[in-house]
Amino acid sequence: MPGKDDKQYVHAVALVSAFLFGASSLWRIRQISQERERKARSGQANPLTVGYVREGSVSRRCMRALAPSTPYLMSFLRGLEYPCDPTIRPEGFIALCVAENKLVMDVLSDRLQHSSATQAAFSDPTVYCYNSFLGLPVARQAAAYFLAKRFLLTEQQHEVTLDQALRRIRPDHIGICAGAGAALNSLFYLLGDEGDACLIPAPYYAAFESDMSVVSGIIPFAVHMANPTTGPSESELDLAYMEAKSQGLNPRFLLITNPNNPLGIIYKRDVLARAVTWARKRKVHSIFDEIYALSTHEKYGHGFESIIKILDNKLDDDVHFVWSVSKDFGASGLRVGVLYSQNETFLVGLSNLNVFSGVSHPIQMVVSELLTDDDFVDLYLDESRARLKQSYLICIEKLEEMVLPFVPVEAGQFVYVDFSSLLPEKTVAWEQRLSQLLIDYGRVILTPGESQRERMPGMFRICYAWVTPDVLKIGMERLSRIVGKIRRMDWSDLNESSLAGVLAVGFDR
Repeated sequence: MPGKDDKQYVHAVALVSAFLFGASSLWRIRQISQERERKARSGQANPLTVGYVREGSVSRRCMRALAPSTPYLMSFLRGLEYPCDPTIRPEGFIALCVAENKLVMDVLSDRLQHSSATQAAFSDPTVYCYNSFLGLPVARQAAAYFLAKRFLLTEQQHEVTLDQALRRIRPDHIGICAGAGAALNSLFYLLGDEGDACLIPAPYYAAFESDMSVVSGIIPFAVHMANPTTGPSESELDLAYMEAKSQGLNPRFLLITNPNNPLGIIYKRDVLARAVTWARKRKVHSIFDEIYALSTHEKYGHGFESIIKILDNKLDDDVHFVWSVSKDFGASGLRVGVLYSQNETFLVGLSNLNVFSGVSHPIQMVVSELLTDDDFVDLYLDESRARLKQSYLICIEKLEEMVLPFVPVEAGQFVYVDFSSLLPEKTVAWEQRLSQLLIDYGRVILTPGESQRERMPGMFRICYAWVTPDVLKIGMERLSRIVGKIRRMDWSDLNESSLAGVLAVGFDR
C-alpha cells in the first residue's frame, strides 16, 4: 500500500503537471490571438479581406471577426472553384470537410415545393408584420411539438397530439434562432461575460470556437480525455476546470455535442447525467448541442437519448438545448435553429437580442409545417438513414483496404480516421504537410485534427455526405492511391511527378 509520503508526492506531481499544462495553454491562447491580429492587419485572415488593415480603421471587435470560422475554410473555398464531377470533371476537387447531408436534398426539396408550403409561407398576414422575436407563435408551437415527439417521449409514446406535446414542452420556453450557431452565440453572450471560459470535450467541432469567441469573447477550453469515445468523466472535468482556473479563467459553460462531432459516437445516458451533476456542483451552465440527433445510422439510434429525456425535462435554469434543421434535414441554408431553455430571464434577453438575427417569418411558417408533418418526417428520416449508411459503407470499405483505423460511426455524417501511421514524426507540422499533400496532389480536402483540438497528430475527419456516392468513390480511391504511394516511397520523393497518377482516371470503374 502506498504511504502518506507517496500520496503527497503524487499529489504534488499532479499539481505541477497541471500548472505546466495551464501555462502552456495560456501561452497558446495568446499566440493564437496575436497570430489572428497579425493576419488581419496583413489581409490574410479572411478571403474577403483585401490589403493591409490601417490602424484605427476598424475596431478590435472587427479585427477579431476577420478570422475565418474554421481554419480550413480557405482550402474549402479553393475546392469550390473547381469541384469534381464524375462525368465532365473527374479530376476536380472533392471537399470531404463539410458536415452537411446533401444526400437527401431531393427528398426535402420535393416536399417544400408543395403548394401547401408556399401557402404557409405567404398566405397568412402574420408573416408580413412584426411579432415576437423569439419566433412566431405557430413556429414555437411546432418546435415544442417536434421536441416532445422526437426528443422527449419514448417510441411507445410517439402517437401524441399537439395539445399533449405542448403540455410537456412549453412553447414559451422555445426560441427560434438563425441557426444553431446563432443560438449558441446568444447563450454565450447572455449567460457569460467576456473572458469567461467554456469547457468542451475534445476533439470538437472547429467552428465552436468562433461561435463563442467572435461576439461574446468566451474562451474555448478543451477537456482532454483518456478515451474520448466514452465521454468526459468527473475527474477529467475537474482537471480541466482546475487548469482553466490556474490560468485566471472563469469556467462558466460546459458544451457537449451529442451525437459527437467529429467522432460520430453517441454518449451513454450515465455519462451525460454525471456531466450535468458535475456542472451544477460547479455552478456551470450546461449546453447540449444535439444537432445530429436524428442522423443515426439505425432507426432507434444506437441508444441515443436526448438530455431532455435523460433529465425528465427538468432543465431548470442551467441546462440548455440546441438543435437546427441544418444537419438532420440538410437545410443549413434555411437558417433555422431551435433553442430550448427553461431559464425565463435568459429568454427575455434573447427576445431582445434576436432583433438582430431573427428568422424570416415565411421561413418560420415553412419549417413549422415541415416539423409537424409526421408522415413526411418519418419517411424522410428513414431515407436519410439508408443513404447515410450507404455512403458510410463506401467510405469505411476503402479505409479497411488502406488499413487505416477509424472510430466506428453510430450517428452523423462523418468518420474520424487515424492517418498517423503515415507521418514520419507524430507532429502537427507533419499533419499539416499530409493535409496539404492530399489537397495539392489528390485534390481531396479533409478536416485536420489540429483544427479540432486533437492532441494526437494525424487524425482527420472525413465527411461522406456532402458529395454524391460516385464522387465519394473517386475521393476515396484518390486517398487510397496516395496512401499507397506514401507507404512505398520516401516523403522526399513525393512530388508532382511521382503522384501524377492519382488524378489520372478518378477511379477504376
